[in-house]
Amino acid sequence: MEEDAENVVARCDKCQRYANNMHRPAELLHTVISPRPFMKWEMDIVGPLPQDKEKKRLGKSKGNWPEELPGVLWAYRTTAKTATGETPFSLVYGSEALIPVEIGEPSTRFTLATEESNDEELRTNLDLLEQRREASLIRMEAQKQIIERYYNRKAHLRYFKIGDFIRKKVFQSTKTTGAGKLNPNWEGPYKVRGIIGKGAYELETMDDKVLPSSWNVVHLKKYPRLGIVQL
Repeated sequence: MEEDAENVVARCDKCQRYANNMHRPAELLHTVISPRPFMKWEMDIVGPLPQDKEKKRLGKSKGNWPEELPGVLWAYRTTAKTATGETPFSLVYGSEALIPVEIGEPSTRFTLATEESNDEELRTNLDLLEQRREASLIRMEAQKQIIERYYNRKAHLRYFKIGDFIRKKVFQSTKTTGAGKLNPNWEGPYKVRGIIGKGAYELETMDDKVLPSSWNVVHLKKYPRLGIVQL
């Protein structure tokens, strides 16, 4: 009887359109191997940009945030990151920054430093900079492997073949205006036209019109035209 009920639900069009979204990963995590930190530099130059009314209102309601931004960036650049074990500042310049507090309230590092010792330490740090960057890269890769293993343990893999019928998740931009909670969660059916790889598929409509771009498997599920839906 339970199997009969599953078959009925699987072939119920409205049941499938309004079925809950699936949140478990449907594909393994594929980490991207990055080059060494700051191996390549790029810079974009834009501005000055006009300040619109919305930004002016934001500035009035939440304080003078443009003046606070440099302080926030300084805090970010001088805080050690878990991924690298280093601060972004030290990976760029080879030495840790001397924060303003250490000048206003002199620390041992500030009071005992001389110009000669400071120059010597800078030269030493620059000589060791490449080694520190390589060590941070190894640390980053190790952390990625930990994240990848944790993510993949929760994965519930789904694979489709060319010609399979599937449903596609309804996104916020494609929801019916004013439908609210009555809007279906899934649309379709569509057909799998091509397999791009790493969980990406090319889709087409039932009248052979190709959908733009590719679609990730996390937003797709099997359309039970034949068989039982995969949940």
